[in-house]
Amino acid sequence: MFSKNINKKLKWSGIHFITGVILLCLLGLFIINVWFDNGRYLLTDLFGLAVIILSLDLILGPLLSLWLLSPIKSFKENAINISVILLLQFSSLGYGVLQIDSQRLAYIIKWQGSYFAVIKGDSRKGNNQEQFYTFKEPAVGSELRASYESLIRNSISPIEMYEFFIPSSFERECETMCGVITKKGNVIVTKESGKLKFNKSLR
Repeated sequence: MFSKNINKKLKWSGIHFITGVILLCLLGLFIINVWFDNGRYLLTDLFGLAVIILSLDLILGPLLSLWLLSPIKSFKENAINISVILLLQFSSLGYGVLQIDSQRLAYIIKWQGSYFAVIKGDSRKGNNQEQFYTFKEPAVGSELRASYESLIRNSISPIEMYEFFIPSSFERECETMCGVITKKGNVIVTKESGKLKFNKSLR
């Protein structure tokens, strides 16, 4: 009897694991092909973050199933337990997806002759559309200078000061290509068929 119970628990946990693998693979394909397409994954440590978050979610559910579900428990008890497990898993997955979403490209800003890729998690802007901008520092003595200096005192980087951004475009800034500074190093940005593409090299 004990052996049968263990086998049943392992079977349920295995089904949970396989179902989780399938769902996470589908979610991963969506994230890579829609949110981080054309090399956008090069702009941040997406894979390291995704592996930690998704692996945790993948391990959490089956382990809880193995621990809490049992054929000797009533249907009601198992139903309550699986509901709690799924709630925890979806909450964990939702948090993970939000963290991954925060790594998406917000905009590219030209500051002091260099281009910087800023991700959503580091952006102060409410509306981010992968726009190119140039930073224009307010002149000393101008009305906006006091606001600029206040932001500096609050440790806000100029590449986050959208109040002083001037909209630009890839064509105006890069013509055919330009190098962009990211947290993961320098990345080459080009434009093909109207879409921005990111590469570590020109090859």
